Amino acid sequence: MPPHVLTEAPRIEMHGEPLGDNCRRIWQRAEHALIGISAGNSYFNQDRLTALLAWAENHYERIDVVYVDTALDDMLLADGRTPESAAKSVKSTVRDVRRRINRSLERLGTAAERFRVRALSELLDVPEYRAVRQRTDRAFAEDAEFAATCEAMVQEIVAHRAGDAPVTDAHLRAGLAYVQAEAPLFTDCPAIFGVTESVVLYHVKTPISEYLAGDPQGFRAAPGQGYVVVRPAEMAFAAV
Repeated sequence: MPPHVLTEAPRIEMHGEPLGDNCRRIWQRAEHALIGISAGNSYFNQDRLTALLAWAENHYERIDVVYVDTALDDMLLADGRTPESAAKSVKSTVRDVRRRINRSLERLGTAAERFRVRALSELLDVPEYRAVRQRTDRAFAEDAEFAATCEAMVQEIVAHRAGDAPVTDAHLRAGLAYVQAEAPLFTDCPAIFGVTESVVLYHVKTPISEYLAGDPQGFRAAPGQGYVVVRPAEMAFAAV
C-alpha cells in the first residue's frame, strides 16, 4: 500500500477497536471503509477528522466518507425554529462539515485521491441504497428486536440534540427519519458501495452497530459488514 503524504501531520494518534472477531477479520482484510460524519457533531473537529482520515487511509484500500444531512431541519423545527431559520441553520451546518472534510483531505495531500465524499442525501435515490433501505424499513416494521434497537438509537440522538428541553413527538419523528436513513449504511455497505466487505468507522459504539455485531437472531447485517470504533488513543475505551 503506498504511504500517504501529509502536507500537515495530524497531531492525534488514533486507535481502532473492532466489535468482535468477525469485525476484526473484515478489518484485517482491509478492502473498504465507510466513515460516517454527523453534521453538527462537535466531536469531528479539524484535527480529529484529519487524524481519522489518515488512520483510515493507512488501513483500507478504498474509503467512502458520508456526512449525514438528512432530517436536520425537522429536528430544528421540532425545537421551535421557524422554517426559514431551520433552513438557514442546516445550510450553514452542512457547508461547515463539507469545508472541514475538504480541509482534512487537503492536509492528506495525494492520499485524498482514495476518498470518495458524498452527502447522505446524494445516496437516497441510488438503486443499491434504495434496495437495502427497503430491507431495513421492512425489518423495522416486522422485527421487534431490530425496531427496539433503532428506537434506542433515536432516543440517544434526540436526548443529545434536545438537552434538557422536553422531548416531543416531533423530535422522535425527526430522530426516526434520521436513523432510518442511516440504517442501510450500518447493515449492508458492501451492496451500496459495490465491495465484498466493508467496515463502518465511528468514534463510539451505537445501539445499531453493537446489536448487529452481536449475532442477532432475526434481522442481520450483510456477512461482509463490520464495525470498528476509532478514537484518539488517549481516550478511554471503557465503552467499547
